[in-house]
Amino acid sequence: MLEATLEVIAENGVMGASVDTVAARTGVSKATIYRHWGSRARLLHAAISSLQPESVEPDTGTLRGDLMVLLRHLVDYFDTPTVANVFPSLLDAALRDPELAALRQETLRVGRASFERVIQLAIDRGELAPDVDVRLVVDLVRAPVIYRRVVAQTPVADSELWAIVDAVLAAFPVTTPG
Repeated sequence: MLEATLEVIAENGVMGASVDTVAARTGVSKATIYRHWGSRARLLHAAISSLQPESVEPDTGTLRGDLMVLLRHLVDYFDTPTVANVFPSLLDAALRDPELAALRQETLRVGRASFERVIQLAIDRGELAPDVDVRLVVDLVRAPVIYRRVVAQTPVADSELWAIVDAVLAAFPVTTPG
């Protein structure tokens, strides 16, 4: 069902994907789809969420190493052809559909969690100041990759990932009292 939904999204975009089309493609009744997912938005979100790889929880011993693992994982995710086709359509549709917007926020929260965890580990190890703005660090690390892959639709090399990590870490040096 989710694979068929992804096919419909790839062909028609999120806004053009309907339960009727998914039902016709799969031979499953609309009632069954609604009984299982509850709404069109939840079906679409479930299909798109099925593309997310399992969470990565690196602990290389350094924030630099952990961020590199996570960014490589993020690039691999956006390099998946289906993700490249579907994700921009989800962003567009979420602007028009409040339920999809809420579900998109949940997807973003899940995607950020590993980054937030490795930043907290770095704080605990003394690599970052205890009062660092974790959300800002996560935004600054993830944004260049998402911009490149989703907006500009250009590849991101490992050397560029190292440069992103180094630039962000340079912006947040650990300061010692005194």
